[in-house]
Amino acid sequence: MKNYMFLLILLSIAFGIICGVFFPKEMISISWIGQLFINLLKLIVLPLIFCALVSAITSMGGMKKLGSIGIFTLCYVLLSVSVAVTIGLILLNTFKPGVGIAPSLILANASPVDLKPVPFSSYLLSLFPPNIVEAAVKYEIMPIVFFSIVFAIACVSVGKTANPVIDFFVGLRDVLIRMIIWLMYLTPLGLFSLLGTAVAEASLQHLLLQSLKGMLLFICIFLFGLFLQILWQALLISLLARKNPRQFLSSASNALLTAFATSSSMATLPVTMMVAKNEGISDDVARFVLPLATTINLAGTAMYEAVSALFFCQILGFDLSIPAQIGVFITAILAGMGATGIPEGGLITMVMVLRNVNVPTSAIGLLLPFDRILDRFRTMTNVWGDLVCAGVVDHFHHQQNTDHDAK
Repeated sequence: MKNYMFLLILLSIAFGIICGVFFPKEMISISWIGQLFINLLKLIVLPLIFCALVSAITSMGGMKKLGSIGIFTLCYVLLSVSVAVTIGLILLNTFKPGVGIAPSLILANASPVDLKPVPFSSYLLSLFPPNIVEAAVKYEIMPIVFFSIVFAIACVSVGKTANPVIDFFVGLRDVLIRMIIWLMYLTPLGLFSLLGTAVAEASLQHLLLQSLKGMLLFICIFLFGLFLQILWQALLISLLARKNPRQFLSSASNALLTAFATSSSMATLPVTMMVAKNEGISDDVARFVLPLATTINLAGTAMYEAVSALFFCQILGFDLSIPAQIGVFITAILAGMGATGIPEGGLITMVMVLRNVNVPTSAIGLLLPFDRILDRFRTMTNVWGDLVCAGVVDHFHHQQNTDHDAK
């Protein structure tokens, strides 16, 4: 079925480009199909993000029992994701791949909205609305994210009596994920319309080649950012955990290849656990750190959210201030966490990052043709980061136990 869908997506990309070039007016007339696909996507995003975040945070309920292992893990994850987003933002601000690309590639499928960036002060105030239901009705995602985090922490602090509530949201998350899987079957049709309409608009304005050049530059910059993320983590495992980075990478190759083939950190977890065992990482650390890191250490995904948002802003001519980019930084980290276990999670949770900078969600259609292959590289980066996390945490945990025994 996956090969069948992959073939359909390739065909939809090819036909979308061809029809956009040779039948631009006809493609513009069916742009509503792509908008319908985006609307269906947005329909599921809000409840899915809430349930995904609640499930992810409540799954860490036993973290206090493991003390230092949990603290080391969270510190590493925060560092890893923060560095990844910072790398992405620096690269995008340096090379500016979105400058010169036709804004019509985004606006062709956009709804009539105010496209001015949201001031940072207004953004902060919007995080704490007086009515959370009203915020949901207005499709303001970030207040829902903060509410879901506080709600999940409260569930953990309540204890056993909150287990039915947690089980409900875990089950609801699984139901919504199944709906996402069904929606993904419509991806070829939505992709055909979104891509065809965007190409048609650019073709009519004679900006197609220039826009394609910018897209390829963006992809190269993003892949280079992932390379830098892997590189500094390799240096970290060498300096802190005293492991040979080449040997560690060689041992991790099975997990990385599995991640590339499946595009799923969760599906790769059993292989990741085996790699950790072969590298001599203690079972106590591996059994806790790797499932937790798989859940929240999505550095590649967070980088993708940040660079995509900034890329779209460059296309639309938005000059984001430093405070606004800090907002992107924070939102991308939260979006990466919310993408756990969700098919095409990078695209799904990107909605809340785009809302942060007031970019129309139709912009997602610009990345759809490339997302499948980029998702595989993101997943490889995430899995590599999980293994490095386990190695570093195991080193500190072992060192702490040694110091304790010495005393």
